[in-house]
Amino acid sequence: MTKQIDTFSSNSLKVLDKSLEEFMDRYIYNLFWAKKEKRAQLGQKFHSLICFYLKGFDIKKLEDVLDDNERQTWNNLKKILEDKKENFIQTEYSFLTKEALNNSFYCLTGRFDAIYKKEDEYIIYDWKTLNLPKNPKDDLQSIVYLYCFSRIQKSEKIKLRYLSIEKLNYIDVEFSDSKTYKKRIDEIVLKYYNAKKEA
Repeated sequence: MTKQIDTFSSNSLKVLDKSLEEFMDRYIYNLFWAKKEKRAQLGQKFHSLICFYLKGFDIKKLEDVLDDNERQTWNNLKKILEDKKENFIQTEYSFLTKEALNNSFYCLTGRFDAIYKKEDEYIIYDWKTLNLPKNPKDDLQSIVYLYCFSRIQKSEKIKLRYLSIEKLNYIDVEFSDSKTYKKRIDEIVLKYYNAKKEA
């Protein structure tokens, strides 16, 4: 029988870092009911639009159902994407990496909204409908995404760009050091492993 490997996303690591009890309730016992907020639905709508647009699909039917405010937002965003369009090499890219920790393994998973490449530099785009991170360099999404992408692409010429869909402002986080990223992630995962040992 194959042993199941624990898998963590940046969101689950954020919860675990904040509260082991909340992590257990939400991700182990499934005692969590996610509400479909209006902002989340708006985010899904724009993620689809951006993805199909960058892939060159006909998006007229998707554009036709936008309300006036959404159409204005989309038209503004399209202007930014238009001249960069050819340099996006991937959208909605799901990833999974296997990580060693002591004598065991765990996996990190997530999805890059879009990957942009110009010459030998990569930019991971993350579209935001809510606020941009307050401390992006220390945000676990930044840490996980930059670390995993560096492993997948075998490159350190990377940055993560959080881009606000509505305000069109952005924050860049430059890649710093994979060992520092891994250490931070391992420290959080160990909270769960240590709790399992004590249970």
